[in-house]
Parts: sequence; C-alpha cells; structure tokens
Amino acid sequence: MLFKINRDVPAKTLRTALDHQKLSIAKGTIIEWLVHMPEECADLMQFAVEYHNMQILPFSGSTWMYGIFEPTLIKDNILINDGPYALDIYAFNLDTRHSHEYNIHCNIEPAKPYRPEKAGYDFKAAWNKIFGGG
Repeated sequence: MLFKINRDVPAKTLRTALDHQKLSIAKGTIIEWLVHMPEECADLMQFAVEYHNMQILPFSGSTWMYGIFEPTLIKDNILINDGPYALDIYAFNLDTRHSHEYNIHCNIEPAKPYRPEKAGYDFKAAWNKIFGGG
C-alpha cells in the first residue's frame, strides 16, 4: 500500500516553530520510501519523519532530510504494529521569501495473517498423539 504526502512548507518556518503534518498509514511494514525535494530548496527546507515520537527518517535522530533533488528510493524495514497508525512529519524552511516543497511516498507491506500450519507445527500429529488415531 502506498501512502503519500506533498507539502509546501511556508517561508520563514523556523526550527523553533516547525511545520507539522500527519500522514495516516496502515498496519504493516514500511519497506521503502520515495523522497523528493525540488532543486529550488537549495537545502533551505529540511524535514524529519517520526513514528510514535521516534525519528525513523532519516535514521539518526540528530539529522534532517535535505538535498534530495532527484526522486530517491530508500529501502527500509520498519514494523508498524501499534496504533494510531500515523507518521508525524516535521519541517522547517529558512527561506525568507519562498515556500518549498517535499514529497514523501511510503510503501507499506500489509501485515500477513498468522497461519499455524505454516509455522511448522503439525496439528494432526499432535491430535493423534493426544487422542490416538491413525
């Protein structure tokens, strides 16, 4: 499932008053991101993505995403198992005259249902052992 957000961050959005957006997602595993910022950003606009108050993009909690002027695919493996199923996106824009845009696409592989017969446990053999049978 693909979830996406495109956002123009207003000019003069400082780190002390970040632009905050929520991206509703689904339960599953984030397997990849597609990130893009138009070249006009010139590193003036930067963003970070959090899930339940933990920064997940970029991976280091002390950095911001910037300078991604070509659509860039980032592979990942982040389990989204606890609701609410939403990402928090924080951004700032140091440009004093122009808004700047980020585009984030988040690809989530849906949670797979648990199937005991695939887990390696032989229910028929256990049943026969307990209750007898052929």
